[in-house]
Amino acid sequence: MSKNKLSIYLIKEEISDVMSIFEEEAEVQELLRYSDKKCAYFVPSNVHAPKWLTNFFNNIHTSDLKQANSKVVLLVTIPFNNIERTFAITFGYAKHLFKEDVLEEQFGLKVVLNSVNSDGLRKISKINVGGNQKQSQEQIPKTGSVVDFGFDIGRDLVRMVTAKTDTEDFGSGLITGGDIFSVAIECDVNNVEEFLTKCYERFEMKQYTSNFDWVDRIKEVRSVNERQRLDVELLHLINNRDFTNIWMAVPEIISWELVKHFKYDGCSAEFGDIFIEKVVDTLRNPIIDVEVLKKKYIRAVSAEDENRDEHKWSAYRCLIAEIDIDGQSYCLNNNKWYKIENNFATSINAEYEAMVLSKIPFIDYDSKGNEYYSEDNYNEELTESLGNSRLLHKRVEIPYGGGQGNKIEVCDVMTLDKTIIHIKKNGGSALLSHLFSQAAVSAEALLDRDFRQKFNRKLIDYNFADLIDNDFTPAQYTVVIGIINKFSNEHPKIPFFSRVAMRYAVRAISNMGYMVKLKNINMVGR
Repeated sequence: MSKNKLSIYLIKEEISDVMSIFEEEAEVQELLRYSDKKCAYFVPSNVHAPKWLTNFFNNIHTSDLKQANSKVVLLVTIPFNNIERTFAITFGYAKHLFKEDVLEEQFGLKVVLNSVNSDGLRKISKINVGGNQKQSQEQIPKTGSVVDFGFDIGRDLVRMVTAKTDTEDFGSGLITGGDIFSVAIECDVNNVEEFLTKCYERFEMKQYTSNFDWVDRIKEVRSVNERQRLDVELLHLINNRDFTNIWMAVPEIISWELVKHFKYDGCSAEFGDIFIEKVVDTLRNPIIDVEVLKKKYIRAVSAEDENRDEHKWSAYRCLIAEIDIDGQSYCLNNNKWYKIENNFATSINAEYEAMVLSKIPFIDYDSKGNEYYSEDNYNEELTESLGNSRLLHKRVEIPYGGGQGNKIEVCDVMTLDKTIIHIKKNGGSALLSHLFSQAAVSAEALLDRDFRQKFNRKLIDYNFADLIDNDFTPAQYTVVIGIINKFSNEHPKIPFFSRVAMRYAVRAISNMGYMVKLKNINMVGR
């Protein structure tokens, strides 16, 4: 028997009417019924000339060039102990026929990870949920482990994996799994039940938790019912003005100096930041649907032109929430809900709360009514207040690691007693991750003698004495991460994924020999 390429999905257990899995407008018809438990369905193909033939080639007409998008699905229901599970094997373009929320999430991923060794990975598709939501794929020329990929197990969510398997059940070759399980195997419609049974047995295994325990740390909530349940709880807390674990922040990296103020739809007032209490105040009635928040916009007004929005986001996108339901931890970040493995959440939160706090007497971030007040102004005032310090923000940028185009700031402020201070306004995970990354890159750059020499030469332009010793010893320096915050907590109130990013940055800086401390900078008068 020749091999066939199979694309297999598992239908969610609670769906008993198999025909309900298809989109209503799909016009699915029965192709061939093998039994009550096995039936093939199809959508009639629309045979037509390709658009490019008529558009690009000026309406050439020929019967020799036709195309059709074939769509066939084989549904097979198999009993397992006291339950029945239905599989969908798709052919052609049939994967687009399914309704949302009918497919078992991570079915194929678990089948693959339960069938390969930890060093058998070849390709990973991922999304960075702790940063800028960047989606990417990485492939290596031969199999390797997760460390061979640019994969951050604390912040990257794996979507799909291709790996080499040695199990004869799957042909001892490359297999791919996400929601779908894709494999080339000697199998056809006559013996497919036997093969699907093997797939389900692999899906049910827990072997992957030994070799790939990071998979379950973070999961995107893609079930419609689960998201709706979380949104209901979110609205309940908001309507009761319980903002203990819910707040709002700028959801992306912005240039604050280009923003004059913020405005909320339905309110003529101007604000220096995004405050959930103020946003909720602009709503006349209790929020009964998250669509209200998705249609309400927050605008960052340009400092150069009041009639222009520098940025515009929905209120829902600006929401950050951390909610526990039935002992399970969830967080809302940049429009998406995530399920956090409880031990992982406990570990991250404990490590964050244990971070050493700086005792340097930072002044408050206080605009004193100046609508153009920014981080630049604060850094200047802080330098003056501390006395024994030098302002380096936007003054001293040195090429590092990539030529003249890759310049970095050593820090915003440096004290004469060897404290390296990085400061940013609190915001979404992307913004804070950028701050932590800056601190780590700076710490690494200072280990480089050539970089230090360039840095000290640049300081001469500002009549500064050397701030960095020629016989540089990291243990003599302290890196302080200061977060300008509208909350007064000693440890800044930041999103869960920001705490994850901070953990990795702090560990990296500490491993270089520096002391790392944290500082909450109170924002007042805004």
